[in-house]
Amino acid sequence: MPKIALVIGATSGIGRGVAIALASKGYTTIVSGRDATKGNEVVKEIQELGAIAAFLPVDLKKRQSIKDLHANIISTYGQLDVAVNCAGAAIHLKKTADMSEADIDSTFAVQITGFYLSMQAQLKAMLPNKSGHIINFSSIYGSNGFPFGSAISASKHAVIGMTKSAAIEYAAEGIHINAIAPGLVPTEMVAALGTEMSAPDADPRVKAMDMAKFYPSGRFGQPEDIGKAVLYLAEQDWVTGTVLTVDGGATAGHNL
Repeated sequence: MPKIALVIGATSGIGRGVAIALASKGYTTIVSGRDATKGNEVVKEIQELGAIAAFLPVDLKKRQSIKDLHANIISTYGQLDVAVNCAGAAIHLKKTADMSEADIDSTFAVQITGFYLSMQAQLKAMLPNKSGHIINFSSIYGSNGFPFGSAISASKHAVIGMTKSAAIEYAAEGIHINAIAPGLVPTEMVAALGTEMSAPDADPRVKAMDMAKFYPSGRFGQPEDIGKAVLYLAEQDWVTGTVLTVDGGATAGHNL
């Protein structure tokens, strides 16, 4: 029986690349997110490769939606082997004292509460078989500060904390829980960030940021680069509680 993989946040960007990578390796892949149109486009791409995929909706700001997604997977497929939590939240570039409560709440609702509740549901789905891999997406800013992005940095730190804690709790039960910390990967969300950085009312220090200088590899990442990292973690039997940094060397010798 083929293994079942779930990718939350798979309708675009990194998540799309991860879903395609898993499907290309034979996983029956559940593409999940809020946008059904984009999700079904990813499913079609996967099917054109001769692989199996389906779209199931989820809204990480709604607890019942998270429960319904995982219940649907178990009722349809009977198991969940790999779960990838890589949904993103909009990045608001403001000094900490100027960050609105709405922006803070929106970021934390997805990146902390949404991830935590998803991981809870995934653990409950995997425990009966005492087997499974959960891969949570943090960021290189999950272990570094992100000036003008303290809310998203805080949420990415939280992802690492919940990953390591749960990994210890469930290691003896055959469930491997790891995190990926990607560097900058050009996506729609990053494009929106670039627009905000160049806005007329942006802080001069934000406008002066040159992200490219931090990447000694000479390029930013691509979704395919991150997909390969997910495949590695999804196949490991003695790797758990770790954070795999995939950043082209950005954090090797630079103060981000």
